[in-house]
Amino acid sequence: MNNYIEPRLRRDFSGVITAYFDFLKGDHKNLFKVFLAYNFIFIIILFITNYIANSGLSSVVALANGTYMDQAMNGALETSYIASGIGVVINVLVTLLNASLAGVYLRLYERDREGNPNYKEVFHYAKKKLGGMFLIVLIGGIAVIPVMIVGVIAAIIPILGIFVLLLILITYATWVGLSMFAFAYDEHMDAVAALGKGWEMLFSKFWKAVGVSFVTSILIYLASTLFQLLPVLIVAFYGYNSAEDNVELESNIFIKAVEFFFYAINSILSSLTFFLIMLVMGYLYFNLHETKYNVFLKNRIAKLGVKDEE
Repeated sequence: MNNYIEPRLRRDFSGVITAYFDFLKGDHKNLFKVFLAYNFIFIIILFITNYIANSGLSSVVALANGTYMDQAMNGALETSYIASGIGVVINVLVTLLNASLAGVYLRLYERDREGNPNYKEVFHYAKKKLGGMFLIVLIGGIAVIPVMIVGVIAAIIPILGIFVLLLILITYATWVGLSMFAFAYDEHMDAVAALGKGWEMLFSKFWKAVGVSFVTSILIYLASTLFQLLPVLIVAFYGYNSAEDNVELESNIFIKAVEFFFYAINSILSSLTFFLIMLVMGYLYFNLHETKYNVFLKNRIAKLGVKDEE
């Protein structure tokens, strides 16, 4: 109970961001448990497909044998294409799953008014939302076409056009994120209604919505990127202190092992980053909803009135 950070309070711009990070601080262990429990298989598949798509199946075989043969450089293109296709499908499934998990997690978090919701209960409700979540992603994917057309036209404008394009993309991402959360959070809301709700919340406090979305997303992506730089720094350090030339370094088994490690980190962080951003959308959604409707405040006042009468 001590770790509970009420998501439905009316907060200013910085208050929403602070509340979100306080929530992560209090619930990070359970959040990671929920994430890992239901993403583990997908992460393994993404790890394998990402590596094969970029390095070829022969690289995996060579790495497993402890050697790196010249023919490993000529991995079959067909295998890479198939792996890439599988990777796209898995990424879509991971998106649907993590959006559902984030919305349901905060629903149970708010319902019980305490941290660490049961991970099995989270998945029990989340799996019921996967079909509708796919519809939101599909409609959002179609909607990105006119968004990109407008964005390209705006980008033609010197200097200012770049900022307009960025604003359009952030607005689009925030709308889809709020819609996905609204659908996962509300047990009775359908996918089309969720898209409308996301739109309503976005424009209820437009600058706060896109501002919180942009700032927190940048912070999360920055932390993720810095962590992914670790393998790059290892390779750079090894190369700087090695007597081998570039060709020898490219075929070095240690370099290939570090590359393998990089794909493992990337597979985890790419999924985890989206999960964390969807939780941001949750705190943002609660704040916008409360600012517009004052539901939580009215309920608190009503309860105080009942106690006074007693």
